[in-house]
Amino acid sequence: MPSRTVLSSVQNLVFIVIISLFFTALFAYLFRHESNYCEMTYMFEAPTYHRIQMPKDVEIRFRRYGLYSYCEGVRCEAHKRNQFSGSPVLFIVGNADSYRQVRSLGSVAYRVSEQQQLDYFSIDFNEELSALFGGVLEQQAQFVSHAIQTILSLYKTSKTVILVGNSIGGLLSRAVFLQPSDRFNPNTVRLIITQATPHQAPVIHSDRYVIDFYSRVNQYWKNEWNNSLQHVVLVSLAGGDRDHLVRSDLCSLDGLTDESRSIDVLTSAVPHVWTSTDHRCIVWCRQLVLTTTRALLEITQEKNPNSQIMMKILKKHFSPSVDHQLGSDMALNLNKNPVVVTESTLSVRRKDDNDYLIPLKDSKYHTTIIHSTNVRIYLKNNEKTTEVTRTLLPIPPTYGNRKTIRFDRRKLDAYVKEYDSILIRLDNQKAQFDIYQTNEDDEIVDLSTFGSQILSFKQIGYKKLVFPTLNHLWQVYSVQLSSDNQQIPLIHFHVPWSHEDLYNLVTLRNPSSPSSTLPESLHRQMRLKLHRLPPSMSFDQPASLEFFLDPRSTYTIEIHYSFLDILAQLVRYYIFLLPTFLFTVLCISYSMQVNDARLRTYQTMLAWQIHLPIAITITCLYKIIIILFPTADFVVNIHSNGYYFFLLPLILYYVALSLWALISFVIDYMIFDFTRSLLYPGVLFLHNELNRQMRYVRWIQWVTLSMPLLSTFVFSGSNGHISLFLLALLHVLWRGTLNRRLKEILSTLLFFHGLLVCLNVTGFIIHVKTIFAQGLLPIYVIMSDPSLVSAICCTGSFYLRFVFDRAQNRTIQKIKLILFRYNRSLLVSLALISQIYCSYSMYHLWILIFFVFIHAAVIFFVPIHQE
Repeated sequence: MPSRTVLSSVQNLVFIVIISLFFTALFAYLFRHESNYCEMTYMFEAPTYHRIQMPKDVEIRFRRYGLYSYCEGVRCEAHKRNQFSGSPVLFIVGNADSYRQVRSLGSVAYRVSEQQQLDYFSIDFNEELSALFGGVLEQQAQFVSHAIQTILSLYKTSKTVILVGNSIGGLLSRAVFLQPSDRFNPNTVRLIITQATPHQAPVIHSDRYVIDFYSRVNQYWKNEWNNSLQHVVLVSLAGGDRDHLVRSDLCSLDGLTDESRSIDVLTSAVPHVWTSTDHRCIVWCRQLVLTTTRALLEITQEKNPNSQIMMKILKKHFSPSVDHQLGSDMALNLNKNPVVVTESTLSVRRKDDNDYLIPLKDSKYHTTIIHSTNVRIYLKNNEKTTEVTRTLLPIPPTYGNRKTIRFDRRKLDAYVKEYDSILIRLDNQKAQFDIYQTNEDDEIVDLSTFGSQILSFKQIGYKKLVFPTLNHLWQVYSVQLSSDNQQIPLIHFHVPWSHEDLYNLVTLRNPSSPSSTLPESLHRQMRLKLHRLPPSMSFDQPASLEFFLDPRSTYTIEIHYSFLDILAQLVRYYIFLLPTFLFTVLCISYSMQVNDARLRTYQTMLAWQIHLPIAITITCLYKIIIILFPTADFVVNIHSNGYYFFLLPLILYYVALSLWALISFVIDYMIFDFTRSLLYPGVLFLHNELNRQMRYVRWIQWVTLSMPLLSTFVFSGSNGHISLFLLALLHVLWRGTLNRRLKEILSTLLFFHGLLVCLNVTGFIIHVKTIFAQGLLPIYVIMSDPSLVSAICCTGSFYLRFVFDRAQNRTIQKIKLILFRYNRSLLVSLALISQIYCSYSMYHLWILIFFVFIHAAVIFFVPIHQE
């Protein structure tokens, strides 16, 4: 067998392996996650959405938007008369979401409160793809400001509006503060709760309007947080592992606010929720809706809720912490002689006349942890007794009353040091508690990326493992616990810097009987992985795993890397870089075809003698730029955000190369060849007829060529790109059927067009929806059109192919030959430039694709390519 055939077979095998791994990673990313432990929120009465009339000029200007109030049952009569007496809450929908999603919060608020204390309003944004099309963001922010003014005008007394923003709606709730003072009064909004909102940056940098909008909003909040925004409290809730659309690191408030008036937490750490939520589920997850409603009702019951009071209430519900000084001094008589606890582990499951005393001083243990249900806990010395029961933190199960408190004698604050002991009193028939004490230091476990650990515990009630080497996003480990004990112990995974807590036990209500819980708790498989990187590699509080065990049993813990989850993490954090690498690979392939037009696109993917040096060059280029400019915004920000690793560009390059190999093989060999064989007789007949009717050829040609430009100006830039793609497809089929020599280059240019369409298709969807609301108007008349300039430029470059075909000017001929001679250097330079300036901001890619089209237009008809 010839060596070239062997090499080709090996390359094909590598492509198959890479593509298989890529789609396996996609599958793992989308489907390999914990089960959905959220309960559905149901309406008890028919939900009603009453449209609120806004000022006439606003209605005319924003005809596709609307403001609605939510109500159920008999309360709807008052809403129809625009009579509202509660506290207004405005729900701002997210990307492609419906205003009807307010029903979960609204219905629960009606049921939880006996009196109508929360009036829910919702905005209809016509389900626009606002996260992917920045042209609508400014208009949506303006409408939010008008909606707030309208809501406040419905009340007889002075009110403030609580904003609840889902997804990109959370960004709009912050953007409203940038509106001019005659349109929005900042003092009318004091509390914002966001759900799965990417505060730090957009998930996809789809166009320049999205980037500019984010930049203005974030810069304003950084500058004004302690100035004009000092009355505002902000809560950011991230969905965690199940949210495939918005990563939890993007929901962080780091650098935008400080912790004095903001809370940033994952839903898996919120008490009585303790579960991850996907991007849709975070709106209707019953546990989270209940927590949010309780917090809002408690705030609205305050007469003058300033920022300190609101933060105190919100922290209690979303991110509680122990504050022993909240305890109240009291006189307490001991029952009999208290039982002094000296054991490392003790469990009591009954009402007991005895009190239990745990020494705080002169104890052989340095840590004491108490898990309790329906017991009272006090701090005590010879002079006074202070009850700290209400400072305990909730722990699973979800629908239980289980709480915990811990004392580390090495880190006791000055207040607790005044006391000698902890007193536990059982005065309830259902009272129970577990005490865990240890004198051992935390066990350090070093986990390599592909490492495994097996640990055995015997006669141990409490064990804490810390992982100082768990500091990379691609590290994922599965924890398996085996024991001779049938009872499932409590396991707690804690990541301090991301406010993330994950427990292995979750309890749900019985759907057939909402008042009762399921007979058995659900067991969550524990996976150790990060959603946010530590602030610095020297962060002294590593992630940890706590086990609360039965000391009478023996346990074996296996911690081993999970290859599928590692692939899923790579997709989660790096797939947004792929479009630029797709352009880079296609650019290199096109440069090879210009010199040898017989090469099919798939064959250029096998030219590893060219692709491998380019991939290595890009990999080294990333490293060099990062060394020289470690905080620069180009090179995708991945280094400054901590996402970079050295082989990342090489991996992405070969993923893109493999994907293009698959796409080009399927389209060229399996679709185009078959289609051209069918079309050949008809195309040949039509070609001969056109040659006989030459007077009509030019007219037909220009009418056809005018369609993309006409679509651009009559509809939108996205429509223009789609029309241009269809025209390019027709061009490929026509010329490829008649001219075997040119069809390969035409196919590659078609792939460039397809890449453009994928990057700009959201504008087409937006325009179709807008037509039904505002009539058949060009999208740039209604709103900003990010695709307009790119569509005009790329369409113009397509026309140049036919202009330069007949250009006999000597200067133009020289330019053609120069570009043809140096095309490899030029196109490789474009490929490298794309990696520097377009990897993270891929909306710039159209500029480079435009240059490719110009290049093709100029050199397409040099003598070597003449038919």
